[in-house]
Amino acid sequence: MLSHDVVLAGWLASAVCAFATLFVYNAPYGKFFSNSWGMKVNGSLGWLAQEIPSPIALWLGITRGSHVFREFASSKATSDMHYVHILALLWSAHYANRAVVYPLTRALGDTAFVTVASAVAFNVVNGLLVGAEMAHATKMPSLVRVAIGASVMLAGVIINVTSEAQLRRRRASKAIPTKERRGKYVMPKGGLFNYFAMPHYLGEFMEWCGFATLANTKAAWAFAFWTAANLYPRALANKRWYVKSFPNYSRTISSMFPGLP
Repeated sequence: MLSHDVVLAGWLASAVCAFATLFVYNAPYGKFFSNSWGMKVNGSLGWLAQEIPSPIALWLGITRGSHVFREFASSKATSDMHYVHILALLWSAHYANRAVVYPLTRALGDTAFVTVASAVAFNVVNGLLVGAEMAHATKMPSLVRVAIGASVMLAGVIINVTSEAQLRRRRASKAIPTKERRGKYVMPKGGLFNYFAMPHYLGEFMEWCGFATLANTKAAWAFAFWTAANLYPRALANKRWYVKSFPNYSRTISSMFPGLP
């Protein structure tokens, strides 16, 4: 059997390595897709394939984590399983949106097979780590902690969903001037896009910080850290792309986090 603590430590070390690497190499999907990364996959199918394993792995971690990680082999599941199941439903709702609604409501360009395979591996490991620890360590927290965690998570969901919808509507608009359009991509502006290049990335990070506050486990906080490590370098890359592609794009807005480039 595996040690949850050892795997989690390696998981965090991997996040640090990924954070450094993604400042040099952009993951090959979306506007940064390149044929040089080998076999390509239809964007919508690839997105579904890479996101759907996450809720499956989480539920497996909750129900079978004691068969995978030795720390939980001899311990009983938490007495607050109803609360754990609520958290798992929140997780599943997020990924229902990401795996199904997201690819069905927009045209996604091709993605590299290596991107899909990496995402599948990430979601399986992450789901197992978070689910197993929740099932054996998460307790119903104080009402204050629940209020803070739920508020942060809800705010993140609203920012993420509304920002993505705003960007989708702008891309679909036929009134966008030519100077603000490059292929299927447009210069984002309005709302939080006046302050952040990628406000939907900020929203997703807030979602998982709120979730980690509610779950209060090491693995859940590791996921929040992974989210920042993955999204911040890409937010910077997107801002640079916008600045290069659109002369009128602001160079002074933050890419994702307030006060940071």
